[in-house]
Amino acid sequence: MKHKKRILILAIMISLLVACSSTANDVPTLRATPTAIDELDNEAKVMAFAQCMRDEGFELKDPTVDADGNVQIPEPIEGVSYTRAEIRVGYEVCAVHLEGITFGRQREITSEMVDQLVELASCLRDKGYEVDDPTAETLQAWRVNLRVDFDFNDPEAMEAFQECSGGAAPNRGNGK
Repeated sequence: MKHKKRILILAIMISLLVACSSTANDVPTLRATPTAIDELDNEAKVMAFAQCMRDEGFELKDPTVDADGNVQIPEPIEGVSYTRAEIRVGYEVCAVHLEGITFGRQREITSEMVDQLVELASCLRDKGYEVDDPTAETLQAWRVNLRVDFDFNDPEAMEAFQECSGGAAPNRGNGK
């Protein structure tokens, strides 16, 4: 159950990364200029994501900030759950709001790290799985997408992942 909640939260994060806009003429949008989005702080970005997801029909709590000042991903309202497919649709619309956000600590991205993950992606493709290559610029979103899109509950997929990653278990944490 705990893993399902984490997957749901990650899927919501992904949903927040996609642009959100309104069809109403009298409603302002954060999509107006890239500069407007870039200038928002993390809390405002996550709030924009949460509102976009709500506009897409998802019932979410407001995002919170922990004692260290890290913005936490908004969770569904108690008693509400969504499938991966449902979350993915919302994420594709709203994910742009999460660009550049770090949830808690962010590890420094090294070329070695990217190279290792490109090798992982290539190996998974060789085994028949659709996985894009990450870049330093897309690494955070790539990790989130892998967690959401790759079926770690499928024994064959898990075996392929472990073979390609040298036996490492997948990090299904909160975007780190």
